[in-house]
Amino acid sequence: MTTGAAQVLTEAIGERLDRLDRNVEEIAGELRRQQRARERWQELADELSPIAEEAMDLTITRLGSEDFDMAEVAGLARAVLRNASVLEAWIGPLRSLAALADEAGPLATPAVASLNTWLQRIDDRGYFTFARQAARVFDTVITSFTEEDVRLLGENIVLILQTVKQMTQPEVMGLLGRTAVSIRDVETDGAGQPPSMLALLRQMRDPEVRRGLARLLETLRAIGAQRSAGTLVSTGEHGDRR
Repeated sequence: MTTGAAQVLTEAIGERLDRLDRNVEEIAGELRRQQRARERWQELADELSPIAEEAMDLTITRLGSEDFDMAEVAGLARAVLRNASVLEAWIGPLRSLAALADEAGPLATPAVASLNTWLQRIDDRGYFTFARQAARVFDTVITSFTEEDVRLLGENIVLILQTVKQMTQPEVMGLLGRTAVSIRDVETDGAGQPPSMLALLRQMRDPEVRRGLARLLETLRAIGAQRSAGTLVSTGEHGDRR
């Protein structure tokens, strides 16, 4: 054998030995991993064994202390077997719902956080406090009226709404506002002596005073006419009774 052939043979043998060494190392590593896995499983089994024994003892004790009718248990088992197809049909939608819940969970979290933020914001502004107080006011109003009061309210609701509509006209609200200011000024300035008759007569020269008196007289006339109409209706009712 020549020197070149011997060198080639030596290199080939060396490469095979290297590959064999690597294979042996991989096998040894896999054996070590399997050994560690077996050790972990053994440790877990050692830890769970007392718990399983205790659970089994507790189950046996509970089963021994209860009265079970084996005929009923057997009947239940037969019913489950007979309706296995129905149970399977129910399980399918439940699985779909579970999958939907898993997918909707990440989407629902931001929505819940946004809702909590919005509720906290309106609570800080006092909406909930106002609602609680409004509920108390509403309860007071409800408990202050009888069934007859509510019936009369229903019969006169149109008239009440028309009156409120007339009262909320801009000219009426302006008149009420000016009247309130005037009354407050009179209350403030009324600590001194009352005005004399001559001072009152002097105020009659003011066109605004005369216009106010005219409106007051019209109001009194309307009240008197309403009173007269009510008296006539009452008299007519008594006449009918007679």
